Amino acid sequence: MSEFQTVDAAGAAEHPSPEQPAKPKVKQPIGLFTLSSIEMWERFSFYGLQVILAYYIYYSAGDGGLGLTEIEALAIAGAYGGVVYLCQPVGAWFADRLIPARTMVMAGGVIIMSGHISLALIPGIPGLLTGLALITIGTGALTPNTHAMVGRLYQEQSPRRDSGYAIFYTGILIGALFGPLATGYLQAEFGFHYGFGAAAIGMAIGLVAYFLGRNTVPAESKVVPNPVSSTGKWKAAGFGIALLAAIAVLVSTGIMSTGNLNNYVLGTILVVSVAYFIVMLRSKKVTADERLKVKGFIPLFITGAIFWTMILQLFTTFAVYADTRVDLNIGGYSMPAAYISTFEVIAGIIAGPLIAAYGQKLAARPNRKVPSTVSKLALGFVLMTLTFGLFALFPLLFTGRIPLIPVIIGMIVMGITEVMYAPIGLSVASQLSPVAFNSQMMALWGLTTAAGASLSGFMGQLYSSTSEVGFFTLMTVISVLTAAFLYGMRSPLRRLGVA
Repeated sequence: MSEFQTVDAAGAAEHPSPEQPAKPKVKQPIGLFTLSSIEMWERFSFYGLQVILAYYIYYSAGDGGLGLTEIEALAIAGAYGGVVYLCQPVGAWFADRLIPARTMVMAGGVIIMSGHISLALIPGIPGLLTGLALITIGTGALTPNTHAMVGRLYQEQSPRRDSGYAIFYTGILIGALFGPLATGYLQAEFGFHYGFGAAAIGMAIGLVAYFLGRNTVPAESKVVPNPVSSTGKWKAAGFGIALLAAIAVLVSTGIMSTGNLNNYVLGTILVVSVAYFIVMLRSKKVTADERLKVKGFIPLFITGAIFWTMILQLFTTFAVYADTRVDLNIGGYSMPAAYISTFEVIAGIIAGPLIAAYGQKLAARPNRKVPSTVSKLALGFVLMTLTFGLFALFPLLFTGRIPLIPVIIGMIVMGITEVMYAPIGLSVASQLSPVAFNSQMMALWGLTTAAGASLSGFMGQLYSSTSEVGFFTLMTVISVLTAAFLYGMRSPLRRLGVA
C-alpha cells in the first residue's frame, strides 16, 4: 500500500472526493498494525525474560536459581542487555546488504523462540548460555528491521509519523506489561523454567500474526536496497569467524569472565557506534545534506544512551531495589518483585495513546503551533528528573522498607517519561537516516539502548556500593543537565529538518 493512502475501518484505501477539497488525513497505514503485532509479542517474550533473569542468576539453587552472586547477576544482566542491542547493527546490515528486511524479521522471531525454549528445557549454565545466545541473535535480526519498516510507511515530513511511532511504541508497552505478568506469576508459583516457556509461546503467537499480515508491510522491505559484492561477503564472513575465535580465546584463557564481561560489552558498543558514524559519514552513497543530518544525530545518540541508562535500571538497580528495599505485601498478599516494573509499563500504556491522540489532533490543525520534536525529548528528561528525585527522597521519608504506594508513583512517572521520549527518538532517527543506510541508522539508534543496558549494569553495581540518597541524587542531576542540553539543541536540529 502506498504511504500516500490511508485506510478506513473496512481496510479500503481512501481518496478525496473530486467535488470536495481534501481534508487533513491522520489515519495510519494497515502495515503499522502488522509490525506492531510482532514487535508486541517479541517484547512480551523479551521483557518476560528480563524481569526474572537477574533473580534466576542470583537466587539459590533451592529457590530454583543458579546461585551466583548479586554483583555477578547485575553484570550478566547488563551485559546481556547490551549484547542484545549490539547485535542489531548486524541484523540491519544483513537487511540492507544480504537478506530482505521482511525475511529477517521472520527468521529472527524463529531464533528468539528457540532461545526461550532452550532456557525452558535445558537446566543450569548450559541452558542459560544457549538461550541467551539465541535470543541475542534473533533480536538483532528482528528489532531494527521492524523499526525501519515502520519508518518506510511514511513520507519524511508526514504529520502521521510521530503519532504512528507512538502507536507502535504502545504495542511494545503492551507486550512489556503482559510478559512480566505472565513470567513473574509462573516463576513465583511453578519455577523459572515455566516462565521461560511462556516467553516462547508468546513469540510463537507473534510469528503467526506476522506471517498472516506479511503482505501489508512496505514493498521496499521485500528487496535488498544496497546489495553487497561477492568480495564483501567473504570479508564479512572472515570478520565473523575472527570475532568468534577472539571471544573463544578470551573466555578459554580466563581473560574474559562474568566479573568483567560487561566491560568488554560496553567497550565494543562504543567502538561499533563510532565505526558506524564513520562509515556513514564517509560513504559515497550519502549525500551532503544527509551527511549533515548524520552529524546532527551524534548529540541525540549520546542523550539517547543516557536516557536508556536511566530506564533500563528497571532490570538491574530497581530489580534489586524491589527485592531488598520495598515492602511488597498488600493485604496479606506478597507480590512478586518482578511485578514492580509492570506499574511503569501500565502508566506508559495509558499515557501512550493519549499522547498519540493529542499529536494527531494537532496534526489535523495545520495553523496550530506544535511543540518541536526536540522539545518533547527535553520534556522527557524533565520527567526523568522528577522520577529519580522521588527515589532520592524516599530514604529520608521512610524508615525500613519503602511502602509500595510511593514506589508505584515513582514507576508511573517513569512510564510517562518513557512514552514521552522513546517513540520520538525513533522518529528522529528515521528522519535523519540516509537512504542507503535506513535499517542501519535505526540499528544505530538501537545502540543507544545497548549502551544504556550495559551502563545500567554498572549503575546497579554502583547502587549497591553507595548510599541510596547519593545514588538517586546523581541520577537526578544527570537528568537535569541532559534536559537543558536538549532544549539548547532545538534550533540547530530544526535547521537539519527535525520538525
